[in-house]
Amino acid sequence: MLLSSKDKVFIAECTAELITSSGQTGKRYVPDPSAEKIYGMDDAPFVLDCEFPFEFVSTPVQILTSEKADGVISVLPEQEINEGDHVEFDGVQYKVLTVEALNVFGVVSHKVVTVARLYS
Repeated sequence: MLLSSKDKVFIAECTAELITSSGQTGKRYVPDPSAEKIYGMDDAPFVLDCEFPFEFVSTPVQILTSEKADGVISVLPEQEINEGDHVEFDGVQYKVLTVEALNVFGVVSHKVVTVARLYS
């Protein structure tokens, strides 16, 4: 069954409402484009790019351990976020490990992002 454009918009709106109603916001940090990168992306300083709404996804410890991750979040489909970015929630910084856009009946409803905590 194909969904109408109206149905696709409804799915996207419902998912966005769930994410934004969580009341949680994070910060996205990206490598400073003007900094010299001698050893790759991770040695460059990271600068604040934006703040964004997210929803924490309760994930079983066994799955997190097998993926070598510390958490999973959902973000809006239009949120720019890439593997290797750093994100911050409640004063704790994480490295983005994976970003997966989820497709629900032909519409990208949200992105699922796995993160690993950064220890300084």
